[in-house]
Amino acid sequence: MIEAIGGADVNTALRGHFAAAAALWGERPDLPTYINGWARRATLVTRLQELLGGDRLLLTPVCAEPAFEQDADITDPKRALELYPAMWPMTSIPVLGFPAVTVPARLEDGLPYGVQLVGGRFEEDLVLDAAQAVEDRAALPPLWA
Repeated sequence: MIEAIGGADVNTALRGHFAAAAALWGERPDLPTYINGWARRATLVTRLQELLGGDRLLLTPVCAEPAFEQDADITDPKRALELYPAMWPMTSIPVLGFPAVTVPARLEDGLPYGVQLVGGRFEEDLVLDAAQAVEDRAALPPLWA
């Protein structure tokens, strides 16, 4: 359905996501791979929840590399395959089901650099309060004027 209603850029990005997933899991993962993936996810959820509890936050980068050029994931397939693994901080946390928010923290060379705050499961209020505190202290000009 996405291919049918998405524009050229959406379809290019979608093909890139599928190529990146295939590089990790194979074209058609078998049942043991699927089961092991869910088991690994359950282990990661448990460990992260034990670390965070109900009163701690995890501060992570948004991406494992500096801010990249706009549309890098759709203009160059090779570059896109480099970017997908680098975006692990903002793609892995939602898969695990933890509340997280990305907050702009500074501008460098006109590009926004942010941080990601991750909280324990069902601790959205803690995450949002912390995000507001970071945003208040960053004193950035409005990004969309």
